[in-house]
Amino acid sequence: MKSQKGQILYRVDRFAARVLRIVVVLFVVLLVLACFGIESRYAWYISGGLFALSVLCRIILSPFVKSEEEEEFEQQVEYILSRKSCEESKPSVTNTDYTPLRNLNHSQEGFVKQHLFRLPENPNKPGFINLALVSHYLTALEKMGNADLIDKHNLRLWVAQVTQKQVPSSSQFNEAIPSKANTKIANARRDIERLFQAK
Repeated sequence: MKSQKGQILYRVDRFAARVLRIVVVLFVVLLVLACFGIESRYAWYISGGLFALSVLCRIILSPFVKSEEEEEFEQQVEYILSRKSCEESKPSVTNTDYTPLRNLNHSQEGFVKQHLFRLPENPNKPGFINLALVSHYLTALEKMGNADLIDKHNLRLWVAQVTQKQVPSSSQFNEAIPSKANTKIANARRDIERLFQAK
């Protein structure tokens, strides 16, 4: 309910701002016409009334509605933050020689990468990895002696490259790996073992 009232007040305020701009243009036109001896007292009265009403309306609504300058500033801040977030979540440089995988033959490495690639994405953030799920599989590989997860920076870049999805910020990624969900790690380990046996 509050948001509906806020939207109505916002629309009224912006409408008053538009009327104010139109009235200012009208004043200029009336002044130009007055210079040529064309005057309309009623036009001045109507313009003056609209000007006064618009100014009064904006003054009354100013405590409840953001000004255009505040709104523009917030949009700029939001844009900067979204750009920063996008840069963080979409790594563009990776060490091509790096791999966290250990003690696996070429085929097994390929199977692991393919499996990570096929994992479902984050249901709440399309295009992003499901960090919890990826963490379970990486931790399972580490426990099997088939992965080294110490270099978190390169690991994050490697995950983005292998999954071809966006990854969360470094702090979120580092906090999630290794996983502490033992049951889910055990399930992931069984999946990996079945994968190796099947191939």
